[in-house]
Amino acid sequence: MRATENEISILRDKIVAARIACSLTDTQIGAVVGVHASQVGRITRGEFRRISESVVQICKVLGIETESAALEPNAETAAWTKLQASLRGLWDRTPEGADKIVRVLDTIGALRDR
Repeated sequence: MRATENEISILRDKIVAARIACSLTDTQIGAVVGVHASQVGRITRGEFRRISESVVQICKVLGIETESAALEPNAETAAWTKLQASLRGLWDRTPEGADKIVRVLDTIGALRDR
């Protein structure tokens, strides 16, 4: 994504602020976007020079719109991403494992609705 140095600077500030507010670890963010935790750490500290695909994906996890760096992070998006990372950690990557997790979540939902 093409951006001016000023836009990149604004995006850096947004990423650093969103990362502080986010309860996800670099490892969890990396698992969601397919980027190594060390690279996530560098990006979330604002240590990048261009808006790469990794930066864009991390922005999505943090709820930052990359088309307009002026938008505020979305807490719901960050929460959903955290939930996805947790589910991925539970799943053994088999259809049977997915079915078990779905049954547990359905049970929790039924209990919550009582």
